[in-house]
Amino acid sequence: MPETPSQVPAGHPFRRKGRGTDGLIKFFFASNAGLTIVILVLIIVFLVREGAGFFPDYRKELDLYRKSGLELIDIPRKDLTAHEQMSSLLNRAYYAQVNAACRTEMLRSQEASAVMSYLGEAVAPAQSALQRVTENAGDAGVPPELQQSLTAKYKALVADGLAGKFGDGVPPTPHLAPEERAQLLAAFEARDPLSSDDPPLIAALQEQLSAKQAAAGEPLASFREAIDAFADASVNLDTLVMETGDTVKATKAAATLHEIEVTKRDTLLEASAKAKSSELRQQLETEARESVTTEAVDFATSLQPVLDRLPEFTAANAELATAINDVQPKLPAKLEDGKADRYLSTFRKAAGEYTNEISDTTAAMQAWKYDVPVGLGATIWGFITGRDWITGGEWQDFYGIMPLFTGSAIIAVIALTLAIPLGVGAAIYTNQLAGRRQQNFIKPVIEFLQAIPSVVLGFLGIAVLGTILQETSMKDAFSWVPGFPIQQRLNMFTAGCLLGLMAIPTIFSLSEDALNNVPSAFAEASDALGASKLQTVFRVICPAAISGILAAVLLGLGRVIGETMVVLLVAGNRIEIPDFTEGLGVFFQPAHTLTGIIAQELGEVPFGSVHYRALFVVGMVLFIMVLGINWTAQRMLHKFRIGHD
Repeated sequence: MPETPSQVPAGHPFRRKGRGTDGLIKFFFASNAGLTIVILVLIIVFLVREGAGFFPDYRKELDLYRKSGLELIDIPRKDLTAHEQMSSLLNRAYYAQVNAACRTEMLRSQEASAVMSYLGEAVAPAQSALQRVTENAGDAGVPPELQQSLTAKYKALVADGLAGKFGDGVPPTPHLAPEERAQLLAAFEARDPLSSDDPPLIAALQEQLSAKQAAAGEPLASFREAIDAFADASVNLDTLVMETGDTVKATKAAATLHEIEVTKRDTLLEASAKAKSSELRQQLETEARESVTTEAVDFATSLQPVLDRLPEFTAANAELATAINDVQPKLPAKLEDGKADRYLSTFRKAAGEYTNEISDTTAAMQAWKYDVPVGLGATIWGFITGRDWITGGEWQDFYGIMPLFTGSAIIAVIALTLAIPLGVGAAIYTNQLAGRRQQNFIKPVIEFLQAIPSVVLGFLGIAVLGTILQETSMKDAFSWVPGFPIQQRLNMFTAGCLLGLMAIPTIFSLSEDALNNVPSAFAEASDALGASKLQTVFRVICPAAISGILAAVLLGLGRVIGETMVVLLVAGNRIEIPDFTEGLGVFFQPAHTLTGIIAQELGEVPFGSVHYRALFVVGMVLFIMVLGINWTAQRMLHKFRIGHD
């Protein structure tokens, strides 16, 4: 066969090197692959370069935190926090029991208040204008034409509000009688335009609720007294922490100021060394000498007043130990309401851990040394396992990613719980059971979901899904669901539902490809043995494609973990480890995520600061997680492949 003549012009470097058209095309595609690898390497280098300085700088901050004595005060502060949490558990148990008996009265009061809030917002523009004009009119009074015009505007807004023309309309009131709702609306319509007083029905409903709460609380009077006594046991420790906290904060502020002045002096001296004129050099040296106006802090002397009060801390700590022992025999054995009893059980389970925690406080404070350097390993471990992400506070910034990781993990669980059955089920049906026309309809529709921008889904979650879920949770028929009624419209469940929707196309497409890759001989052999269609699908085809389906699930997980916009808009953005004592109700709590914290804070932090670098380290953690998920998916795809060489 004659050789195809080369299309490379004569004299071209490729011609001189003996390469032809094939070599040119090969070079083009190879360069594309190489460029992709270079970009990936540059991204990794950028992340590492920006985040590299975080741990040394954070370690330096923690070192000052220790030397100043803030770390010492944080030891009893943790006891205070634990005491507040234990008191909160008892209070939640008490109010859950009381409110369970007042559920109807509470809903009636809340629904009436929601109606008044809606109508108040509807007429707010005209009412505010009337109030401003009246306040500024003086002795001359408001001109009649202006008064008449604004009053007419106010009445028009009242009419539109009563007709439900604003927002989602007048809130529903399923627990109010029709005549009570009519009475409420009529009272608002008749209200003076300058008045902001609530109709008498609001006060009456509140009185009914208060009376019912008082009646429900009577059998729990001794429980209430025990709770109050336990809560009051921390008063002395609270005072001690507050007073000594002011001392150590002042020490830290003085040390920080001196460090800033020293840094400024060193910068000026460095500039003077490079100055070309003697006058400028002399001026810079003078400014350098004058820049340091404070003395270096003597931490040992500054901390002595705090250390002198250790006996008072010991006594206050003993009061907490006495309180936890005294309160337990006074608690009711069981509460009728399931939620209230769960809180009480959680308190009892946590009592041992609480006792252990406060028992170590005195020894920890006595063993504490301000001059022990903070290790780099402890800094890294604190970042990985830290429960606090606190920035911009006057006490101390902490960078612990555990709350962010927990939020991302719970949202991913919710998303995959929805996306796996829907995505895999749709793939099995489309590939194995659907007819040709159904396949041509289902596949494009599901894959079209990928074309919806995530910010649009975020709007959908805020405006529609979150509102529907919250309103549904208010219905009596769903009161048995853990976490209902939902307190926060934006929460992890709403975000998880939307991310599940986003993950369905990924899981569907890859699962469908995995089913397609099963050799047809498998199905033919099964048919030859007399198996039914469903037996062939679920006992032959699906097991053969299981590695591809698992890889699809993992890649869907990677998509969920890496998504930013939806979680930023919908998850609620509360930087706190969710309260797992709520049981399954934990899914309806707000949270923040690894991706959301980067998007929210990166644009506001000073360039090059510790906070800035901490966000890059979070990005590195996220990158490693997604890389690990994708690598695992690829390994699984190859290791468990059936029917392929």
